[in-house]
Amino acid sequence: GGVALLLCLDIFKPQREKLISLIPTNIKDRVFSDISAHSKDRLFTLDELEKYRGQDGNDIYLAILGQVFDVTKGRKHYGPGGTYHFFTGNAGTRAFVSGDFSQQGLKENLDGLSLKDIQGISGWVDFYHQQYTYIGKLVGHFYDENGNPTAAMDEFENLLEQAKQKQKEDDEDLKRFPPCNSETKVGVSRRIWCSENSGGIKRDWTGVPRQYFQPGNSQARCACVRDKGPPSSGGSSSNNGDLNNPNMKVYDGCEPTATSCNFKD
Repeated sequence: GGVALLLCLDIFKPQREKLISLIPTNIKDRVFSDISAHSKDRLFTLDELEKYRGQDGNDIYLAILGQVFDVTKGRKHYGPGGTYHFFTGNAGTRAFVSGDFSQQGLKENLDGLSLKDIQGISGWVDFYHQQYTYIGKLVGHFYDENGNPTAAMDEFENLLEQAKQKQKEDDEDLKRFPPCNSETKVGVSRRIWCSENSGGIKRDWTGVPRQYFQPGNSQARCACVRDKGPPSSGGSSSNNGDLNNPNMKVYDGCEPTATSCNFKD
């Protein structure tokens, strides 16, 4: 403990590397564990992290988005032979959402990931904070040698804000145009219909089924469209709800005023 405290003091900065070199290897890890107790975050290099993969009963550490967690209590899953052992002692943030667990897939670069993937990574980080013990940062892609965020982390945070905004807009869109109920009898028929709880969106109106060509989506989805009252967007005196929305199309073979439509499969 005393050695660790001395290494933390600024007056020993010039001699710090020399002092570190004099510490016996078998107690160096313990010393740096003590240092972490006196500093905000313990900083790991990838070489250091690779030592914690659970071999010979050792602790098991996992890094995601540059944050290091002690997952030793999950040895069954993260230890040698465990389903998720490949995540340990490694820097493979991208693989948490890509599903590519090869050496090529276990990497930190997040270029080209969708906003949904970015949210997925954030969700995994939250999971590890809730279920395991956070112990420090991994120096490299997301944090520099002083533990400060890199440009890559700034970019991630920016994308995450975009993802949250899009999620908010999507949630509002689902309330405005709830999904239809549907059922299919293979080889016989398909039915779509609207109710006051279709799509899991409880409301005080039923609506009619329409093909909804949502901007930004390549495929249309079935939406229940309000057919009474003023339009959601405002700016019109019409009294037929959102039926005039240009992104809506009546299903072929379905009456425009019907709340339920049947199609032969």
